[in-house]
Amino acid sequence: ASILTMTYTVAATGDMKKRFASRFGTEYVNRLEFRTINGVSSKIIQYYSENHCRREAFALLNNEGELNRIVRQIYQDVNEEYAEASVVKDIRTAITFIKNMMLTDEEIAGLDGGVERLPELYRRYQEELKRRRAMDYDDQMCYAKRILESCPPVLEYFQEKYRYICVDEAQDTSKIQHTIIRILAQKYGNLFMVGDEDQSIYGFRAAWPDALMHFEADHPGARVLLMEHNYRSTEEIVAVANAFVSGNRFRREKIIRATQGSGDQVRVVTAADREAQYQYLFHIAQTCKAETAALYRNNDSALPLIDLLERGGVPYNARKLEDTFFSNRLVCDITDILRFASSPTEEQTFLRIYYKLGVPISKQAAQWACQKSRESGKPILEELPPNMKPYVRDAVKDLLRILPLLHTDTAVRALRRIWHDLRYAQYVKRTKLDANKFDILMILAERVTDADSLLHRLAELQDLIHGHQNSVETKFLLSTIHSSKGLEYEEVYLLDVFDGILPQKIPSQEDILANTEDAKLYEEERRLYYVAMTRAKRALYLFSCGHASAFTREVIARLPRAVLDEDDVFHALRQNLCGRTYRDSILGTGKITAQCGETLLVEYQSGQTQLLTLEEMICRWDRSVQYEAPAQRDVRQRPMPTNPAPVKREPYAASRTAWGAMPDLKEDAEPTVKIPPLS
Repeated sequence: ASILTMTYTVAATGDMKKRFASRFGTEYVNRLEFRTINGVSSKIIQYYSENHCRREAFALLNNEGELNRIVRQIYQDVNEEYAEASVVKDIRTAITFIKNMMLTDEEIAGLDGGVERLPELYRRYQEELKRRRAMDYDDQMCYAKRILESCPPVLEYFQEKYRYICVDEAQDTSKIQHTIIRILAQKYGNLFMVGDEDQSIYGFRAAWPDALMHFEADHPGARVLLMEHNYRSTEEIVAVANAFVSGNRFRREKIIRATQGSGDQVRVVTAADREAQYQYLFHIAQTCKAETAALYRNNDSALPLIDLLERGGVPYNARKLEDTFFSNRLVCDITDILRFASSPTEEQTFLRIYYKLGVPISKQAAQWACQKSRESGKPILEELPPNMKPYVRDAVKDLLRILPLLHTDTAVRALRRIWHDLRYAQYVKRTKLDANKFDILMILAERVTDADSLLHRLAELQDLIHGHQNSVETKFLLSTIHSSKGLEYEEVYLLDVFDGILPQKIPSQEDILANTEDAKLYEEERRLYYVAMTRAKRALYLFSCGHASAFTREVIARLPRAVLDEDDVFHALRQNLCGRTYRDSILGTGKITAQCGETLLVEYQSGQTQLLTLEEMICRWDRSVQYEAPAQRDVRQRPMPTNPAPVKREPYAASRTAWGAMPDLKEDAEPTVKIPPLS
């Protein structure tokens, strides 16, 4: 009854409780507590409110919709701009980080959370919660810590109540959570933590692996026991993962040993480009017999693959799909520009985009033009004030010329016009938006005809993702790496691993030596890659697209290479065949766009793709051959050898057509080279 076991999520506490019951029986299961740290914090606040405070404690505001509305309204008040769902999510993530890392006002001011005027947003958010006498989940820990530090009777009560403390998933525990644990455990020192700093991947939620690295210093007399057995993956996968994660500087030295024995080597899928990855996995999803997962950094990476799977009617499962891509500011801007090009009198759309097109139009001028357009029915851009400076008028003329073209171009060309001709790329760079969103839009645009088709497909995809239901008919799964943590799959493919995505940024050597924030983020991203690799039980596949990430290049450099003699008849087939032509007897001519050993992806001129083994390609190979005549030449000009060597004749069988056309000789000319007769 004096044991407190804490872990990261409510689901995990329930799972641990079931495991305890199965091992020790149900008689004792309710005598000890399994809680999240938030749950413990709630008990501390409740006890303090009932026994040591004259006022009722703040109410927990756990309605996600209401919290989002508060954030959205504050953002609109501060930045005079509507906050899309993705912006609200970014703000709330930043608020969680601030509270869990216990940042000071000065540290908040220096925080680069990718959100405009974040310190002001945070201050107003806290004021609004206090006005409502409410707290969010993170406030629970802030108030619990304050109570433990300022009210000795409450601290003594909980130190006596929980004399033995166990903490699971300690690498995911935040700085404030570690502080609460340390305060509770400091009287008796009975603390047992289980964690792996190599799997700390929730830095954006303020996970603080430093606590594991400083454990002995923070808890004098503590011991560290290393768990160095991997019960999931084969020796080959574990060896590659070990070698990779050992490149991190701030970790405990350990050698993980596989218990599952030997298996296949880690495989590399060489792909011509990013699109070839998706096409390759599209075919894997149709044929996989074992549980297979495609893992990626961001949910955006799943969209092009989901598009292919839905078009092809191929079932798939997914973990925690999100549709925030469609509400991202960059995506909304581009779709707004496309819509405004079709409806040049639409006021609300124009007011959202006018200052993002590289033309210095003031807010007053934009509103004035909207009013004039409303009165005249003319396009808004034609009603801008006449007293604009000449260079602004010229820029507006360019807009009036370019915008109508967006709906006569192909979808790809339209996006390129927006990016370059309308200078939207400059706005993205200036405001530090995620340009990877544009890359995803371009991939989707290549599969449709025009801008209207792209807008329609984006709306369809959003509905499909929002309403997706997993199927028991398939063993193919899509998941972010974060969502796959703690899980395992027979086969794993790492998707969209490029510099700029994973890792997002490669720090300088000076940053690494100084252990700057960039260096810490880089080490966390190496851990993320390590976690992805170690989800695989039997087979691990890495995509290499020519511009693969530094991480993938590092892993590939460590892989053992197959040895095959150069004079072996199959040596040539071991080389990279991407870009080579293949002629199918049924589907015609195609190009090889991806290869993994003897499995190749062929894209035909019709646009159809197929995943074939070399054996299948040979069986279906178009063996017909075209012949052409040898180059015309005057054979009489060739000198006759003084002592011609006798011609050694080998037995052969051939048709006359195999020789091609003979040179035209004059009737009175003697050939200097005799043609052997056909047998």
